[in-house]
Amino acid sequence: MKRLYIPFAWELLFIIATILLPKQAFHLYFVFYSGLLIYFYYFYKQFSFRKLGKNMTRFVRFWLPVAATFCGLVLANYIKNNLIQANLPLVKDGTVSIITHNDILPTVFYAIMMIVMKPVAEELFFRKAIIKFGSDKRVFVMCIVSLLLCAVTRAHGLLGIGEWVLMALPVTIAYVISRNIYISVMAHVAFEFYDNIYSVVYAIGRILNR
Repeated sequence: MKRLYIPFAWELLFIIATILLPKQAFHLYFVFYSGLLIYFYYFYKQFSFRKLGKNMTRFVRFWLPVAATFCGLVLANYIKNNLIQANLPLVKDGTVSIITHNDILPTVFYAIMMIVMKPVAEELFFRKAIIKFGSDKRVFVMCIVSLLLCAVTRAHGLLGIGEWVLMALPVTIAYVISRNIYISVMAHVAFEFYDNIYSVVYAIGRILNR
């Protein structure tokens, strides 16, 4: 855990910054995820494109778990949007709003951040780096820590933290069961693509035709 002091401090600074500068959330998230990716790819060596490519050749051991995890994320998102939020319309969840300028370049950077940078950075930090295997009790405690730390980067209110804990559950379960970070990374990237691509394409189309 010694090598995690830097990303823990990085997250703390990020959370404080989003509280003090909520209107700059887009830039803060971009910098936050960039820092995590640089640290865990170049310094902590948590990701290998060669291993990812090798995993992608395995249908049963890779793509089936990815598909199951993706379905779990879709279900969690449905519960969050249609059951929790729909039944608590007057309760503010405290989720940090990411606002971008109404232009092509910021929209493209938003898409890159949400579809690629966010899921990869979150999986490398909150899953692979934090969850260490050993006794069942240790794994359980580390999973709770992972879920809470991941959730507080997205929301500052209790309801929002609970919602984002729910959203992180499928990838956390997938990683603990498979012990393969590439499964949770790929499922998370696929879900973010599914969840964001329509709004991104619509925004670009609207900007080009205004």
